[in-house]
Amino acid sequence: MIGARTLGATLLLALAGCDSAPRPANIDALRERCLALEQRALEDNRAIATLTSLCDTAPKRLSGTDGMFAAERWAAEQLRLAGCDDVRLEPVMVPHWRRGEERAEVTSGGTMPLRITALGGSVATPAGGLEAEVIAVRTFEELQALGDAAKGKIVFFNRPMPRALRRTGSAYGSAVPQRSQGAVEAAKAGGVAALVRSMTTTIDGYPHTGAMRYQDDVARVPAAAIATEDAEALAALLANGPVRVRLVLGCETLPDVEGHNVVGELRGSERPDEIVLIGGHLDAWDLGRGAHDDGAGVVHCIEAIRLLCATGWRPKRTIRVVLFANEENGLRGAKAYAAAHDAEIPQHVAAIETDSGGFTPLGFGCSLSGPQAEAVHRLFAPLQELGAGQFVPGGGAGGADIGVLHERGVPCFGLWVDGHRYFDYHHTAVDDVPAVNERELALGAAVVAYAAATLADR
Repeated sequence: MIGARTLGATLLLALAGCDSAPRPANIDALRERCLALEQRALEDNRAIATLTSLCDTAPKRLSGTDGMFAAERWAAEQLRLAGCDDVRLEPVMVPHWRRGEERAEVTSGGTMPLRITALGGSVATPAGGLEAEVIAVRTFEELQALGDAAKGKIVFFNRPMPRALRRTGSAYGSAVPQRSQGAVEAAKAGGVAALVRSMTTTIDGYPHTGAMRYQDDVARVPAAAIATEDAEALAALLANGPVRVRLVLGCETLPDVEGHNVVGELRGSERPDEIVLIGGHLDAWDLGRGAHDDGAGVVHCIEAIRLLCATGWRPKRTIRVVLFANEENGLRGAKAYAAAHDAEIPQHVAAIETDSGGFTPLGFGCSLSGPQAEAVHRLFAPLQELGAGQFVPGGGAGGADIGVLHERGVPCFGLWVDGHRYFDYHHTAVDDVPAVNERELALGAAVVAYAAATLADR
């Protein structure tokens, strides 16, 4: 933990005086405010309309694209309409990767198309594509043990997300290294391409894209995700003998362009220089329209400001909304924010990220532990009446974009939602508004509004 003159210290010192349960009158007032936010969110039903507006205005908003610029303009206007006192676009250089043509097919024993999509950042196949025998593995260790057997092959990483894990985020974390690092490991083994099972427990026909990376001292081979239905079919074919696949990817990486973090503030009534940050990421993968990932988080933050203004709650500290650029394939927005605001990070009292979709809110994970975490838990007690009373201390950074603040000692919170369906849609063509329930989305906004304002008032 950092020193007593820095951010976290501001909140932590305030919480140090909360070792005993808050006075009943204080809890009653917090409960009334919490229920007022819930009622207003559900009655107004503005959240789903705002999400629809984002997805209509900027359905494709991967960093560097025209859709990204449209989303920035849209977000700035929405923050003004919500009631922010100050709205600005803060520049950040972001990558510009383009998908292009993508197709694959089994070519041995007849032709069978495979539903695939390039992984973000992949290089293209050679002109006209490539064709090679496929070799299937589940782990990097299994691949390494094959020795020369992988040379000249398409390496098929077919490790499913473990269904037995109740937390789908944990299941994702256990399987996602094959997506992010698969191309590097395939190339190290002499493979000519990487084909990765999509990151979902669902067996369906939608391939899931996502970020991958290369290593400077390792050859760059193309990488694609395959729909789980087709992964199962390909594995069955391989069980009966050798299989060849033809892969065509037309990806290209263009020069970086200037994008922006979109920032808006509801200025504090008593300590405006002290900041509670709430944020999500404005960019989205290009297959669907990014309704859950992270249109929902963007709407949570915008709607949180509107709800606070509509219910007359002006917090003592400033609540700053940051809609980050380039979370999906680089985290440039998070890094640029930390650099641009380096001098005032000690004035950041807390940071909240919402990037888990617009599902039913359950509560928060929190980087704090011990008595400090317990003090916040008591302040969040009224959220139990909204079904969002879960509180998990020692939960790490709370999200990728606020991770840089966590490293500097800022107490960080991540909104927890019912995530069982999240990876049905994550990074796919079906991540669109019909997949979002309007009441669940509205409740998420009310929960974020309550948490932010309560922290801002301590």
